[in-house]
Amino acid sequence: MRENKRLSYTEMLSIAVVLSVAAMSVVPKFTEANPESMTCELIDGLHQMRSQLDLYSVQHENRLPPVDSFESFKTALTTKVGQYGPYVQEIPVNPFNNLNTVRFDGEPAGVGKAGWRIDTKTGLFQTDDSAAHSAL
Repeated sequence: MRENKRLSYTEMLSIAVVLSVAAMSVVPKFTEANPESMTCELIDGLHQMRSQLDLYSVQHENRLPPVDSFESFKTALTTKVGQYGPYVQEIPVNPFNNLNTVRFDGEPAGVGKAGWRIDTKTGLFQTDDSAAHSAL
């Protein structure tokens, strides 16, 4: 006759401890926002905004969205007006300073006053968290 082999309580506890230790060393690698993933997120935000600003410009006779205030800029990009828009659901958050605000002209990009900066003369959309990132 065949014997039923079962794991003892001690063996089960040992397996649980080993799996817990393994999980504690692996999970943080997937959940922490490391600089590499933050840079990818930053570049994605730049790409999204630049392409949607280009589309806005093409559909509005080579004009930028209103730049008199952040709220009017945001509304122009997130609201459907007539047959155009919305261009984005929301302004992306800059992962390095956790801001989604956009400032216009003034000091060069990289001073950290907002998440993003747009040059209203050239239409260049840049990050505003650091001088190094503003060159992206």
